[in-house]
Amino acid sequence: MSSENINERVAGVIMGVDYGLKRVGLAVCDEGCRVAVGAGWVEGLSGRSLARRIRTEAERRRAKLVVVGQPPSGGRDSSLVAAGAANLAAALERMGIRTERYAEDYTTAAVLADRRKFGGKSHKPKGWVDEAAAILILQGYIDMMKPTDGKGTTGQSQQRSSTEE
Repeated sequence: MSSENINERVAGVIMGVDYGLKRVGLAVCDEGCRVAVGAGWVEGLSGRSLARRIRTEAERRRAKLVVVGQPPSGGRDSSLVAAGAANLAAALERMGIRTERYAEDYTTAAVLADRRKFGGKSHKPKGWVDEAAAILILQGYIDMMKPTDGKGTTGQSQQRSSTEE
């Protein structure tokens, strides 16, 4: 599926959500579904209040789809986070917001590891960590939806390598 096909399928902006027990990170992509960028985080809300806030953000940003990260099993508080993410996705669906689940692979841990790798301290993660994790979730979803050439490279990778020759 090309980037144009993603855009036709979604017909606009996509919002990514990294659900956490304390904070929820948000990201959005451009209308061409090429790149995900941070859209902030929500703190101190849960249940219907959280779902209403995300619906408001999705509507404000004209998102046609909300991609909710599905955490892997085995992580810290994974069953609680997985249940919360599933409940959030279901609540958004009931509110008329189209949602999809996307399996994330320890995106928060990846953000913290990168911070340590480049010299930052990660002992007290704040909202930026959740926002960065939402970016990884959404970009992973976008990249997954792009076509491959049968060798596992996306259309963007093919284009980049052909221009480098």
